[in-house]
Amino acid sequence: MIVTSIEKLDKKRSRVLLDQDLALVLYPGDLRKFSLMEGSELSKEAYERLLNQVIKPRARERLLKTLMVSDKTEKQLDDLLRREGYPADAIEDALEMVKKYHYIDDEAYAERYIASQGKRKSRRQLMADMQKKGFDRDVIDKLLRENPVDEQAQIERYLAQKGITAGEELSREDYGKLTGRLARKGYSYESISKVLKREPFF
Repeated sequence: MIVTSIEKLDKKRSRVLLDQDLALVLYPGDLRKFSLMEGSELSKEAYERLLNQVIKPRARERLLKTLMVSDKTEKQLDDLLRREGYPADAIEDALEMVKKYHYIDDEAYAERYIASQGKRKSRRQLMADMQKKGFDRDVIDKLLRENPVDEQAQIERYLAQKGITAGEELSREDYGKLTGRLARKGYSYESISKVLKREPFF
């Protein structure tokens, strides 16, 4: 492998590009230890040492530190390592490690997320947020069936905060604005109309 370029990312890190479509993010000590400079050759054996002694352990440590701060899905961790320039082999190794020792469990995390957010977010909001986090759609559907969101109770709390009583007579304009706001929050028209005691105008 030939080092085709070394680009500074910041004061501490550089992106090292190799001629086999490989890119590594390394520190100055790594460059010195493996004698890496533009145009230099990195043997297969040296690359394996670099991968196994430096990059894989660093990727594992990065995930462990991340998980100490907050729960993450497998996809979020995968995305994190890719953004930070880790090669596929190191990403796969680090993810296998955190799964092996049960540091991540997407279904358990999804259950905790629904338990903590399900009282203030609509079903549609929860689904959208959880899909962004990388939860499997089937897992989301299953857990939401097992833990249904009480949208009507959420809407009633929202109305109370606005000083509106459920079923209160509203002008057509006020009713339209209110149902629009609730719909943008992800609440179904069925839930909205049940709380407001009449069918939407639209």
